[in-house]
Amino acid sequence: MTGKVLLQVENLKKYFPLRSGAIFKKTIGHVYAVDDVSFTVNEGETLGLVGESGCGKTTLGRCVIMLMRPDSGKIMFGERNLMTGDGVPLKQLRQETQMVFQDPYASMNPRWTIKSTLTEPLRIHHIAAGQKATDIALRLLKRVGLSEDHLNRFPHEFSGGQRQRICIARALLVKPKFIVLDEPTSSTDVSVQAQTLNLLKELQKEFGLTYLFISHNLSVIRYMSSRIAVMYLGKIVEIVSREQADDIVHPYSKALFSAVPVPDPKSKVRRELLKGEVPSAINPPAGCRFHPRCPLAKEGCHKKEPLLQDIGKGHLVACHEQE
Repeated sequence: MTGKVLLQVENLKKYFPLRSGAIFKKTIGHVYAVDDVSFTVNEGETLGLVGESGCGKTTLGRCVIMLMRPDSGKIMFGERNLMTGDGVPLKQLRQETQMVFQDPYASMNPRWTIKSTLTEPLRIHHIAAGQKATDIALRLLKRVGLSEDHLNRFPHEFSGGQRQRICIARALLVKPKFIVLDEPTSSTDVSVQAQTLNLLKELQKEFGLTYLFISHNLSVIRYMSSRIAVMYLGKIVEIVSREQADDIVHPYSKALFSAVPVPDPKSKVRRELLKGEVPSAINPPAGCRFHPRCPLAKEGCHKKEPLLQDIGKGHLVACHEQE
């Protein structure tokens, strides 16, 4: 169930400088990780963000909650502009927005017990301390399927799926409104993936959460998302609702979705094969970034960049064929 707009991103850019020289470092170029990206996320929905590895998904997720400072653009969280610095203190933003990272072990202190890991956010945000903080941590730990026995263990004593459940519990401790989920099931096997996804759906309904769900697994994206945004080489090329996912029109989206494995060995699903390699984010093609690999590329595609436009019922696409 969706409501009003919670997050509005406009023309967001994040470039990483490339420098040479041992002492006097000189900038010789940039990696265009996120380049002029715009989208919205409504309250209570899950926006799935999908694309090939290296397309800028994780960088975008970190930028929208200010774990990375974008170079330019506008990020409205509710009525507050996060880019101007006058909307919300960073500490308050950390309480309202959280992130579950791709590698749960890397996001935990290996020297801290799970009890310390879970009670520390409560202490920092002055929510609870002492036994009350432990009680809150234990309640959430049980809610994600673990027990009191796990409180005094260390991260290395858990499986990948258990660590991810702990990280989900940690994200929920401060009662956030918005959570970025960066490939939360990539480190787990298929059976644990299903448990984690179902848990995330239950928690979303129970706590009224809004998700930005980042993944390269299209089956997972379709299961979790209310809407799906397709990203290619630093840009969003298409945004569709889950119901419209079978009616995608961008050539890259078609190729991406046609690559999803079908469990029927007799299936006659037509695969959209792309030619060439993904261009470098250091020197992206002019015009439409997909045109060197696009089967529909025409004369103007290499000169003019297509804009993300609504072609009906909230279906957004950036392609000259749809203009």
